[in-house]
Amino acid sequence: MRNILILVFALIALQSCQIKEEIQFNEDGSGTYEMGFDMSEMLKMGQTTNDSVPSKVVDTLINFSTFLDEKKDSIASLSLEEQEKLELLRPLQFSMNANEAESQMKMDLKYAFTTIDDISKFGEAIKLADIKELNEMMNPMGGKEVPQDSTEKKDDMDNPFAMSTSFETRFSKTSFSRKMTTEAIEKAMQKKDTTMKKDDPFADAIRFKQVYKFPYKVKSVSNPNAKILSNFMGIEIEANMFEMNNDPKFFNVEVEFEE
Repeated sequence: MRNILILVFALIALQSCQIKEEIQFNEDGSGTYEMGFDMSEMLKMGQTTNDSVPSKVVDTLINFSTFLDEKKDSIASLSLEEQEKLELLRPLQFSMNANEAESQMKMDLKYAFTTIDDISKFGEAIKLADIKELNEMMNPMGGKEVPQDSTEKKDDMDNPFAMSTSFETRFSKTSFSRKMTTEAIEKAMQKKDTTMKKDDPFADAIRFKQVYKFPYKVKSVSNPNAKILSNFMGIEIEANMFEMNNDPKFFNVEVEFEE
């Protein structure tokens, strides 16, 4: 949860953002992990009318597998450790679409995984990718960089995309569960903002949604905050800043599938 809150407070300077984490499973346990940011409302708030300045349009798609294949000769000269780290990027895909005239601004990251355990590699892959647009978005106030030779310890939790490791995820033909780890809950309680109230005007500035899609129909869901998708083959859970801060277990869920 602390990972989520880091992302929340880093983006609060941007005034408004919808964040969605989605996991789609295949029958063999493989699937796609996706994290998306919709900052269209932020763009509307900061928009000014100036007909003399052309509207900006951005349409970017990066497949890191293509990059690795194109640079395979150069990569082969690196150490085995460096090569293995770069291979983490192979399933990663980054896209950004922005259109000022239509007040749209979205970023998406997708990571194909073979097993559930691969989901934890997502955060590490994001750090290695060093995507300029993401770096600028995550440091809206120009936060300081810690020099490599500095004695100041950089907390691994400062990487907001490391949230993929904050949950313990299980998936089988009969059930699915995703729960915050004990360590993540403890850190969330340490960082809890006890002054935040339900009617705080900033409570809805950032909304976070988790979506899970399955190859099986849902029979039952343990979390009362969860909504079953219309085709009964998935669920979604959404929270605002207050709900995330007030209850570290807000997103914990167990799902039973139909036989």
